[in-house]
Amino acid sequence: MKTNHPHKKVIESVDNLNVLVTILYNSKIAYVKKNLSIHLHKREISLLSDIQKHTKPHHKKVRIAKYQEIDKESKHFQLHQEIFLKRYKKLEKKDIIKLEYECDNGLPYDMTFTHNGLSILDEISNLEKEWNELVMDDIDGDIIPLLQKITINAMDISYNIQKETKKDRKSVV
Repeated sequence: MKTNHPHKKVIESVDNLNVLVTILYNSKIAYVKKNLSIHLHKREISLLSDIQKHTKPHHKKVRIAKYQEIDKESKHFQLHQEIFLKRYKKLEKKDIIKLEYECDNGLPYDMTFTHNGLSILDEISNLEKEWNELVMDDIDGDIIPLLQKITINAMDISYNIQKETKKDRKSVV
């Protein structure tokens, strides 16, 4: 893909992986947002990905376990819940998700994707594939194995931090 972007020379000199990953992510989100059949804000597109992850059985079990450890009377928890419910309600108004407030699984609220929401997820997935093809158009060689190795290293860091945090929480209690 040939570009006349004014920052091309600057980007070619960047050696900070975080900066490059952020530019890639922002480009993907901009492409999806522009080509999506429904108007969604950048944060709503990201939130759909989070919801998709959190509705999977394993992640739902983790959410339930974490919720049982939380002080539900704390102002921090109530503020957090209010902020997220506000975001989720916007998606519900757009008929993307359905919120449930009386859950028998131990969560204060839960959500499922509507038929329309599942269609939007499919559309986003297809747009992400299109974007991937566009940015990889004139790339020589397969960089995916290298990115997979970098991602595994990054996951190891976050996994170890999560284990430390969990260990620290248990020692406080």
